[in-house]
Amino acid sequence: MISTSSRRSVAPLRTACALVTALACATLPGTAAMAQQSGGTLELVGAGDVASFDPASARSAALFLHRGLTRTLLAFPTSDDPAIAGTPVADLAESVPVAEEGGKVYRFKIREGAMWGTDPARQITAADAVRGFERLCNPVRGTYAPSYYIGIIEGFEAFCDGFRQVEPTAEAMKAYMDENDASGLVAEDELTLRITLETPTPDFLSIVALPSSAPMAEEMLDYLPDSPDFRRNYVSSGPYQVADYVLNEYVHLERNPAWDPASDPLRKGYVDAIEVAFGTPDAGKTQRMIESADIDGYFDLSIATADLTRIMANPDDPQLKQFTDGAVNPALIINIKSPNNDGALANPLVRKAINYAANKAAVVQVGGGPNVKIPAHQILSPLVDGFEEFNLYPTPDNAGDPEKARALLAEAGYPQGIDLKFSYSAGGRYELYAAALQADMAKAGINLIMQPAPSRTVYSQMYQNPRAVENGAWDLGMRSISPDWIGNSARTMIVPLFDGSACETSATNWTCYNNPEVNALIQTALTAESGDVAAEAWRKADRLIMEDAPIVPLISGKISLYVSERLRNTTINLLFNNVDPTLVWIEE
Repeated sequence: MISTSSRRSVAPLRTACALVTALACATLPGTAAMAQQSGGTLELVGAGDVASFDPASARSAALFLHRGLTRTLLAFPTSDDPAIAGTPVADLAESVPVAEEGGKVYRFKIREGAMWGTDPARQITAADAVRGFERLCNPVRGTYAPSYYIGIIEGFEAFCDGFRQVEPTAEAMKAYMDENDASGLVAEDELTLRITLETPTPDFLSIVALPSSAPMAEEMLDYLPDSPDFRRNYVSSGPYQVADYVLNEYVHLERNPAWDPASDPLRKGYVDAIEVAFGTPDAGKTQRMIESADIDGYFDLSIATADLTRIMANPDDPQLKQFTDGAVNPALIINIKSPNNDGALANPLVRKAINYAANKAAVVQVGGGPNVKIPAHQILSPLVDGFEEFNLYPTPDNAGDPEKARALLAEAGYPQGIDLKFSYSAGGRYELYAAALQADMAKAGINLIMQPAPSRTVYSQMYQNPRAVENGAWDLGMRSISPDWIGNSARTMIVPLFDGSACETSATNWTCYNNPEVNALIQTALTAESGDVAAEAWRKADRLIMEDAPIVPLISGKISLYVSERLRNTTINLLFNNVDPTLVWIEE
């Protein structure tokens, strides 16, 4: 037990490293030819337990666990080539299906020999795959991204409308799923799933490759989604299963005897066990544990800036793992509905002034320096289809232009400047980023009233609270804008914050940004019959949103991890931004 300037469309994906920035494709040294070894325990340390373990709602670090626990119809492979890492491949499905009937029908044939970790083991079926999709809109803990499925899969919206009205008990939800169906999800036979879409959706196969809709064993309907019992009794389809799970303390995975490597083209399962200990929020402490060979790596944190400066003195250190995940992190979110300063933030001139005032070079330094971070100027990033480099608010050396910002404020009617309430997550780098911004914003006449709070409080009581938005409890927020996968994932960076077609009821477009031209481009991209048409629409939307300036992209670049000296085959998987626990091995 652990003790504690190029355009990005679909065609260039095939040669992504020639097109993305140097930060995107540097690093990730290949693993030299070595004899694989089985055995041992992969040991990681994390700041805390995962917010959601249930695949339907799992994000970030939880996906690391599900790489070993949960197989999907399609999956994103582990590769240091972004073109490969962003292209879905067959997992439980025998092959990647070709769209039929004008791009609206997909048939998935499940591999024989792919088994549930039940006693006795049994074949994973098309009915299990239907169940995985239907659980997405359960009334207890549904998917974080309903727009990936509702309005896309035929009949799914009506199915979900009914499901939301069901009493939130395991018995009532199971009964609803037994008695109701979504017309677009059909088990044609034991191993064949037919999915019918309402309209062609160019990124649908990528959506299927997410763990959210993974097939689910019928036994899991006996537990409330993501409850402690759900976590402890999770029925696995991958090479590992849950052996022990103590909430907020640790999770221990052991080999799943029902898993047959012959049925799995993606996972090898070299290590005997995987153990993650929760409760170490200090990245510096975790780094010392790795360097002293007490553990093998990070679970949900990355190298602290102070340690990174030291480690980067030897950038060829084989234990250093650096990679680009495609995120803009952080970005400032401007509350355009705030009534403060007589509604100043509704004025595009004021929002543009904030963009000019930001000293992005200072934020780069806090993030680890120019060797690992670069200023960001737009929403889409080089690893996402539709990226075309531009900068509408250039400043000398990216250090801000206070004179230009003051002039815009004066033009907008605020010659004396403005006070803005700045709400952000306390602790860690966000606290440092906020401090780095404050002094330079003041030079431009923008006085930041600092409102740090625990991350959960900031989101639930500020960003996601309509009353707090409309009453001006906050004017500026700070968050990451990150793709859920790389490649044709622009919808995941643009739709949540900037689709205004139903902003009054949106759980993610907090400030109700609503530009009809942007909405039309989003709809064009989501229903395009080809990836290239979608990419062009996303490119235009990216630029149009930045012309409105509802956000201030600050920096992007590399994530830096460190692994133990004994760990081998440590290529990063860009879906969950960590080593692949099913491919690493331990060299003793």
